[in-house]
Amino acid sequence: MATVEETKSQTGSESSIEQKRDTAETPESKPEPEVAGVVRIEALYKVFGGKGAPLWILYLSIALIAYVYSLDSNTTSSFLPFATSAFNSHSSIGTIEVAADIIAAVGKPFIAKIADITSRPRAYVFSLCFYVLGYIVIASSSTVGAVCAGEVLYTIGRTGLDLVTDIIVADLSPLKWRGFATALPSSPYIVNAFISAEITNGFLPGKWRWGYGIFIIMLPVVMAPALTVLFWAEIKSKRDGTVSIASSAWERRHEGSSEKITWYTVVRDFGIHVDIMGLVILGTAWALLFLPFTLYADAKGGWKNPSMIAMIVVGGILLFAFAAYEKWIARYPLMPARVLNRTFIGAVTVDVLYMLSGNMRSLYYSSWTWVVKDWTTREWTYFNKTLTVGLCVFGIVGGLIQRYTHRYKALQFTGLCIRIIGMGLTFYARGDNATDVALVWTQLLIAIGGAFSVVGSRVASQASVPHADLAQVISLISLWTSLGGSVGYAIAAAVWTGKMPGYLHKHLPYKTDAEIAKIFGSIKSARNLGATDKTNVIYAYNDTVYLLYLPALILSFLPLIVLIFMRNFYLGDNQNAVQNIGIDGRALDNNEAEKKEEDAEKAPAK
Repeated sequence: MATVEETKSQTGSESSIEQKRDTAETPESKPEPEVAGVVRIEALYKVFGGKGAPLWILYLSIALIAYVYSLDSNTTSSFLPFATSAFNSHSSIGTIEVAADIIAAVGKPFIAKIADITSRPRAYVFSLCFYVLGYIVIASSSTVGAVCAGEVLYTIGRTGLDLVTDIIVADLSPLKWRGFATALPSSPYIVNAFISAEITNGFLPGKWRWGYGIFIIMLPVVMAPALTVLFWAEIKSKRDGTVSIASSAWERRHEGSSEKITWYTVVRDFGIHVDIMGLVILGTAWALLFLPFTLYADAKGGWKNPSMIAMIVVGGILLFAFAAYEKWIARYPLMPARVLNRTFIGAVTVDVLYMLSGNMRSLYYSSWTWVVKDWTTREWTYFNKTLTVGLCVFGIVGGLIQRYTHRYKALQFTGLCIRIIGMGLTFYARGDNATDVALVWTQLLIAIGGAFSVVGSRVASQASVPHADLAQVISLISLWTSLGGSVGYAIAAAVWTGKMPGYLHKHLPYKTDAEIAKIFGSIKSARNLGATDKTNVIYAYNDTVYLLYLPALILSFLPLIVLIFMRNFYLGDNQNAVQNIGIDGRALDNNEAEKKEEDAEKAPAK
């Protein structure tokens, strides 16, 4: 990978391509000349010569990390409904998911900056610490509040591990292979979806704590070899002089400064560089805006409670404060002008709408199927994993299609249409229409369409910026899509907690308030009722999900409109569609590059 300084020296026809760039770049928003994390990961290959046992150990360890991580995700996702039900607080899933998503989302740019300013392995260690700590808290929890806190900590670690891996893969893959390469780390989910069903069956419903506990040990063990090789390479490269001790502008600011360097100055400058104040304002704003949707049902007076009103008002004010701070105060804003091109904005919008509608459907979908279908735990787990397996399989298929068509737009349009059909089938397959075949097809269609859309947005957003902005763009699209997902979770939680108790009273008028609260608070209680009561509970569940599935279906049409305005980049050997360079930082054939760029401009928006 080349630095920006090397890239700038590669002029010629590259400048003509740069003139066509649809980004707004100002002198103040220029990327840094060097990124320490990039320089240090490049040194890995210089130190070991691109071959040898250390690199094979690294590759094997990363493969094991991907495998164990996917096994964890496939397994523990089924534990959360039972963990909350253990404290008679099943409905708190919505609050947990909203809080976890918001905190994890605003943490992504922070973790990306750690990977850039320090190094990739340090960002891995940071994420691993949160991952392990989160699971320790959940496994030892004695209240639902502890489960919530542990889930938040774990989510920060999980998203950090995902993010750093995505950055490394994108660094080292050309655009024509980008979709395929970024889909590969998720491939273990395909196998683990079936293995996890057996594991889940062994731990549920009563041993969910042990299910969390096994991963507290497994992931650090498989990460140890990779971290050892990466840190060894850093130490060796510094000793050999391969990497300068000041590899980034952030580090150079301290070199030769008359100001005494202390922990305070280091932390202060780091906080300014990652825009920690902006992250705090944004995270607080979203939390205050969306948490009331999950809390109002238990608040005295509901929406009329002064606390609910105050949270929403203050959250709205903070959103405006965030915009003002980013525009006029922040030295390093979260979204610098140089990355705000129409393709990146379009990709973000498509994915935000995708997550918004998807999470409205999915938050209580597994709980709904647990109650309305008489499936065994194993069958229920297999069904829940159908979506995950489909996304992984067709993500790889979508990447291969991009490799041979050299385009992303037609594939993404097709995927969005397929997903609309799946969302429509979800709305249809309720009540008497909720057959096994119909429910499975909803998962498959949404998986196929979703995979094609996600791989399209991912490649388009990464192609739209120079290499130096790659990590920031990856973190930003993750940030905004996670926040969009939080909106979906908040809406779903508000509908569920606000409407379900009323529907239960409607269909079970002979039950006491205490009995209704027990049925509402635990999916196990709802499922284990007698035949007549369970039938009435299913009616209440179906009435509630109607209010979620219909708006989710309507929202699924909007990304098609946004996609029209995104550029249909040619996906070739270049690292991105802005610069005329390959993944090694060297200039591509000038005539070929110009032809591809002009071809991309003329390509129809399919």
